[in-house]
Order: sequence, then C-alpha cells, then structure tokens
Amino acid sequence: MMTNKETVNLIDESGILAISTRLQRLSEQFRKDGLLLYKAFGIEFEPKWFPVIYTLQFKSPLSILELAAEIGYAHPSTISLLKELEQQKLISSLRDKTDERKRLIILTGKAWELIEQMKPVWEVMVKVLSELTENENSLLKALNESEEQLRKKGFLERALVLVDALKKEKAERSSEPFEIEVQPVLTVGGLKTSGAILKSILRETDGDQLFTASTAAESSHFLATVHDLPAGTCSYRKTKTGNKIEGLAVLEQYRGMGVGKALIQAINALKPEVFYVHSSLPLVSWFEKMGFVKKGKQLEEPGGLYYKMVYAP
Repeated sequence: MMTNKETVNLIDESGILAISTRLQRLSEQFRKDGLLLYKAFGIEFEPKWFPVIYTLQFKSPLSILELAAEIGYAHPSTISLLKELEQQKLISSLRDKTDERKRLIILTGKAWELIEQMKPVWEVMVKVLSELTENENSLLKALNESEEQLRKKGFLERALVLVDALKKEKAERSSEPFEIEVQPVLTVGGLKTSGAILKSILRETDGDQLFTASTAAESSHFLATVHDLPAGTCSYRKTKTGNKIEGLAVLEQYRGMGVGKALIQAINALKPEVFYVHSSLPLVSWFEKMGFVKKGKQLEEPGGLYYKMVYAP
C-alpha cells in the first residue's frame, strides 16, 4: 500500500513544463491564507483587489488603461476588478476634463480608511513572505528576471520561432535519403520486435487479415529498419498455391518512405516460386503500384472482402 510520502506528484515531477500550474497553485495558497489573515484582523478584503487599491494610493486618478498598465492586467480583467470594487464602494470615477468619454478612477474615503487598517497586515505579510522566498534560490528575484525576459520577447513569440526552426529541421531531414535496411528475422529478439510492430498496426486496422502474421514454423519473417530503428515487418509462408505474404506492417511515422516496397523486394530477392497476398480493398491500388495484379473475383474471409493478388513485376 502506498503511503502519502510515497505518493508521486506528477505535476512536480514534470519540471519546467508545469511552471504555470505550480505558480497558480502557489498563488492560490497565498490568496487563501491572505484572506484568512485579513479576517483574523477583522478585515473583509479580497486579496485579488490588492493591486488596484495599492496602486491608487500612490497614483491617482488614473484612467482604466493607465491602471491596467500599472498592475499588468489585461483591459477586460481590470474592468472586472473595478466593477467589484465599485460595488464595495472602494472606488469611484470622475470625468476627464479633457475627454468626457474617459473615466478617471480614484479611491473613496472608505478605501482610505481600509488601507490604514490593512497596513499592519501588510507588514506581517512582508515578513512572512520574505521568510518563505528569501532563500538560496530567491523566488522574487527569479520572478523579476523571468518577467524581464518576457518583456524582451514573449512566450508565444519564442515558441513560434522554435516551431519554425523545428519545421525547417524536419524538412531538411525529409530531403535526405532514407537508410532502409531489410534483414531476415533469425533471433527471438527480432521476432519480439516484429510482433510489437504488428500489435501496434492491428490496433489501427481492427484485426485486418492482411496484418495477421502466421506462427507456423515454416514462415519466414523480415524486419525493416530506417536509420537502424525498427520501421516495418513482413512474413511469408509456403501454401498449396505458392508463398503467401502475411503480417505486412509499417509503423505510421515511417510510411511514405518506401519501407513496404523494400520489404517486398527483399522477399522477391529470395526468388520463391510465386508469392501472393490477400489484399483488403483499400490496399489494392497500393499493391498494384508495387507490381501485384488481381487474380480472380473479389472474395470474402473473416477479416472482410479481399482480392488475391500475385506479384508480377
């Protein structure tokens, strides 16, 4: 049974990827405790109101746009806060003498009285927060540095530059010739790798007969690699009418590179008498491009409709 100490916190373990979540979690903890601290002093005050109240005690009056810039909030978020504060009768507005359409925000007498009550609370908060953050890796210093980096170039802008670079790198790689190699499977490890590829493809095809590999001892198996990484597999076995290809499967990320064609060519290089495949209808055109021709009418087996197709390059 897992104890609390052994419980894995995946968000913490995810490192830098979850920095936004962890900052939000930290902020929520500070907000909840701050609210309780205000109540302990007999003050009804929401910590989310703090940036507006604190700013207006030093800079007043301010337009909504000026206030939004000061506290670093988006315009809609600032308006939402101002509506709450107006309902609490902590702010009021004046008409700008130079522009009657513009509202200038000021603190009310009630707000100034509240600020005086909150100053001792703020002193306590400063001491506690300093104790929490002024350690070897100062949180406040790190926040200042990170915000400065964001001012120089935003998160999205940096991400888009990186995405563009990755696209170019991928395009350059795709223009390089692929190192496809096909080898007979002669080891238990090789059979396990081929089996893993088949299982992956079977989940996509819902058990299409084309991908069902034979476990008969007389089957010959092949494994294709791209730059030494497993990419596809194929097998054939001798039947009364020739050599039947089974278990032809190529992993999604390696499709379109010629892996399937390389597997078929490797089998053909062995010069068996005849080899054929039972092709499901969606793959008939692909096999025709590979050099297969349909023999006879459309047939049906448990996996669905198919054509018998014989290799005739």
